[in-house]
Amino acid sequence: MRNRRTTTSALIALTVLTATASPLPAAAAPACPTGVAGAMTKVNDYWLAHNTHPTGLDWTTGAYFTGDMAAARALNSQQYQSYAATWANGVHYALKGGQSDTNANDQAVGQTYIELYQQNPSQSGDITQINQSVTSMVNSSKVDDWYWIDALFMAMPDFAKLGVLTNTPADFTKMYAEFQHTQQGLFDPNKGLWWRDASFAGKNIYWSRGNGWVAAALARVLDVLPANDPHRATYVQTLQSMAAALRAAQQPSGFWYVNLGDPTQYPGPETSGTAFFTYALTWGINNGILDAATYGPVVTKAWNAMASTSVRSNGALGYVQGTGTSPSSAQPVTANSTGSYGVGAFLLAGSELIKMGCTADQAG
Repeated sequence: MRNRRTTTSALIALTVLTATASPLPAAAAPACPTGVAGAMTKVNDYWLAHNTHPTGLDWTTGAYFTGDMAAARALNSQQYQSYAATWANGVHYALKGGQSDTNANDQAVGQTYIELYQQNPSQSGDITQINQSVTSMVNSSKVDDWYWIDALFMAMPDFAKLGVLTNTPADFTKMYAEFQHTQQGLFDPNKGLWWRDASFAGKNIYWSRGNGWVAAALARVLDVLPANDPHRATYVQTLQSMAAALRAAQQPSGFWYVNLGDPTQYPGPETSGTAFFTYALTWGINNGILDAATYGPVVTKAWNAMASTSVRSNGALGYVQGTGTSPSSAQPVTANSTGSYGVGAFLLAGSELIKMGCTADQAG
């Protein structure tokens, strides 16, 4: 069994790895949308005011807190940081099914547990359960646990973060084996997009949020993965391939519709997929993986669409497709459609834009 103690050298390594993912110099950054920090604050303050005592352990909660933590860092907000810490302490850093739980959806909360532990290992709660959950998968010969693409966002960053934190290269190896199995069955190299699960393979149905989960997962993994990891190039190339496809699929409004393969199916704004794509593409720009001149206008257009259409005057975030598995799920998507995972995605996107140099007073 691995040593799960956080050593000083491991924390230093993580800091160095994170530092290598530095934003582009200001002179190289593309034009920014306006009011990024303000929109993020408005949306998250509304969410906190209406969700004062979160106790969830499911993937919706896990996805939200990835964004809340990113916003806490980007906006230097102790309020957002404390909100995540209070939740994690209140649920005792637990997985829904305990340390034997290997369901990717249940592992999503582990990302925030690990981040909180990294920030304050002497006072934060224990990460035993997420560590044991990942370890049990590493020690198993199974490689088909992630049979739906949402799982990549929920689980992959846990493996990457724990691999760095505990200096366990086996975590990276297992992560790639699981990813490769999923990619072989569900990635369409001709389109540069993913089918949600085997029931969609071969069809012209490329669910927006499902592809958003993948793009965001790649960005979150690459953000901490060692530069010398033998499979890093595969993750980079996959994100680049997706980026080209997403640029072509973006609608004139700036949104991506629910079916990337056929925008005439349930056409109209959808925030969660759009926000995850904005996050991943902006991360790619910030880290030199994507060309700023090519993709800067894409992310600016997407953010402006969400800020002007999805963010309501009171801070509620609308046009978030409800939980489901396909473009047809939870239709119709309206201004009143919302969800914690959509808020998390929006905060992730805004946080990367701030890293790119997009402050509240910058014009696009």
